[in-house]
Amino acid sequence: MPAAPDHVLVEVKNQTGRTSTQLPAISRLSQTDRSASETSFQKRSWKSWLGFASVPLAVLAAIAFYQPWSAIHPASVAAESHSTELPKTVIIARPEPAASASVVLPATFRPWQKAALHARVSGYLSAWHRDLGAPVRAGDLLAEIETPELDQELAEAQALASEADAATVQAQAERAEAEAELGVAQAQLVRVQAEFELAKSQLVRREKLIEKRAISQEEYDTFQRQLEARAADIAAAQSDVARRRTNLGTRTAVIEARQATATSRQANVDRFQELQGFKRIVAPVDGVITSRAAEVGMLVTVGQQPLFVVEDLSRIRVQVNVPQTYAMQVRPGAMANVNLPESQVEPVPSQVTRIAESVDPTSRTMLAEIELDNSEHRFQPGSYAQVTLATPPSGAAWTVPLNTVWMRVDGPHVALVNDQDRIDVKKITLGRDLGDRVVVAEGIRGHERLVVNPGDELAGGERVQVGKRPQTMEKVAQR
Repeated sequence: MPAAPDHVLVEVKNQTGRTSTQLPAISRLSQTDRSASETSFQKRSWKSWLGFASVPLAVLAAIAFYQPWSAIHPASVAAESHSTELPKTVIIARPEPAASASVVLPATFRPWQKAALHARVSGYLSAWHRDLGAPVRAGDLLAEIETPELDQELAEAQALASEADAATVQAQAERAEAEAELGVAQAQLVRVQAEFELAKSQLVRREKLIEKRAISQEEYDTFQRQLEARAADIAAAQSDVARRRTNLGTRTAVIEARQATATSRQANVDRFQELQGFKRIVAPVDGVITSRAAEVGMLVTVGQQPLFVVEDLSRIRVQVNVPQTYAMQVRPGAMANVNLPESQVEPVPSQVTRIAESVDPTSRTMLAEIELDNSEHRFQPGSYAQVTLATPPSGAAWTVPLNTVWMRVDGPHVALVNDQDRIDVKKITLGRDLGDRVVVAEGIRGHERLVVNPGDELAGGERVQVGKRPQTMEKVAQR
């Protein structure tokens, strides 16, 4: 008898078709064995029959479990293969050249000229003649100050100056006297020299006479002694002339010293007289009084707060601090619009007049000024304003939508779709923020296709397909 097979082929029909599987087969029993079994069955207890009945139940449970699994498994495999084959759909945007941009900066109005008038002399304010907001002309009297102490100091200085002048005159007279005495001494020297020549000629004649023995030796000796006496007179006269000259030099030096003293004291007088002029406070320029602290009777001290502030409002200086980012792009002549946000005044087109040409190391800003005509007094100094500066673009800069910038740990990047429709991740250098767009200084050349809203699910080299941009996104890009 052939051996019974270990497995049996079972066909299961389901929704997807007919499926075959092998299951453990139930052993076939021969007739003899069956009769033997029936004999033994009577001897077995009910527990043995329960064990045999569990085998077909297990077979049926296995068939029921395998039928739905075999129906679902092909569908899931097909879905997985379908999802891996379809590339992701991305929206792209294009870079645009960086056109002429503008930046809005806060600014402050300053007067064309501003003069704070302080007191230069101490005293009491006797009167003021112009009030707050009054227009003034250069030279108009604004206030007067009484200075009793200054008046006394001026009188004392004038007396000392007169004394110095008198001493100078006295020294000049003494010098004139010394000059006269020098003249007398010089004349005396001339006379003595003449007598010496006379005595010398007489002695020469006496020498000839004594050789002929026409005169005695005593007479000859007398003339010789007279010549020696005249020589001594010359020496004395020369010494007197030298002393007179020294005295004259001394008198000249005294005169110079007293003249210097007189000049110093006169300068002191002039200083006090100049201070006397500061008793009258006058307007230095044409303008308007924007501050008045002067009150009648108040004690005025040098170095106190200004009594008046006069500002020239015919022209206005608009001062704006330009950040270092734009400092190199702002030059004199650059176009600008000046606007007062809280007023009804229309923006005033103007140009940058001058720049500081230096960046403040504290604030990292550069001061720029714009001049505006204010003959109608439309602008008030100290007001807040906004200046819109036109900044020229950089020739190598491009702008991209802000939602195409991919901020990563190592800096900003963009996701590019190359010619093979695969993702390239590229690092960029950002420039000025323009709101919905940003300037890219380095990293792109302008022809790239940039992925909008890139995420971490994108990877370099991944295949994608380009989708159509929504209409709302088109409108935002056009704006």
